[in-house]
Amino acid sequence: MKMKSVLSAFAAGVASVLIALGPAAEAGAVTKTQSVTRSTAVEAQGAVSAKKARKLYDIRMRVKPNNLRGHVGVAWAPSLAIKELHRCFNCTFPIKGAPKKYPKENQHLSLKACAAGPFGCRNAPVRYHGGVKNGWYFTAEKGHFDGAGSKVYFQFYSEKNTHYLMLHVWAYVTHPTVPDAINKSFATGKWQDFNHKMGVKLWCQTYGHC
Repeated sequence: MKMKSVLSAFAAGVASVLIALGPAAEAGAVTKTQSVTRSTAVEAQGAVSAKKARKLYDIRMRVKPNNLRGHVGVAWAPSLAIKELHRCFNCTFPIKGAPKKYPKENQHLSLKACAAGPFGCRNAPVRYHGGVKNGWYFTAEKGHFDGAGSKVYFQFYSEKNTHYLMLHVWAYVTHPTVPDAINKSFATGKWQDFNHKMGVKLWCQTYGHC
């Protein structure tokens, strides 16, 4: 009987511990499930806000001081890129008509996308919107070559393992007037140019090698 009492007491103790830990364990599971990257969360937001659009491209690249193979990347903080854009927006952002002063929320920008070859120059009026950590997005207005309501998102973030600074650009189009292949090629070239200019500026600001 004495052993039986001891075992019963032990079982009751275990049960009480499990009950006490239960809510904490469940909370941990929820936290783990909800701990997605900011970039993924913003992409989801973009997908929801562009229900009537389709995704045209999704580009990720390391921000390097130049395009030489010897530079694999630099562990700059994403906030440094935004600080540089606030210092001078069109010093790195490569689209014609971009202002020198960093845009304000819902500001209209009369951009014009120009490239050699069949793309030529296209009107690209947009409105600026924040709400993206270390980034922003543009919403296309009437007359934009991608169609009104199209969106392009920009975000700087740190690569998970290396902590190298990355530029992520992704876009949704509603009624594009340019063939997808040409549109993607133009966008890739322009955002690589943006990426390169930002790397040069940050290298100069950090190390003074201007």
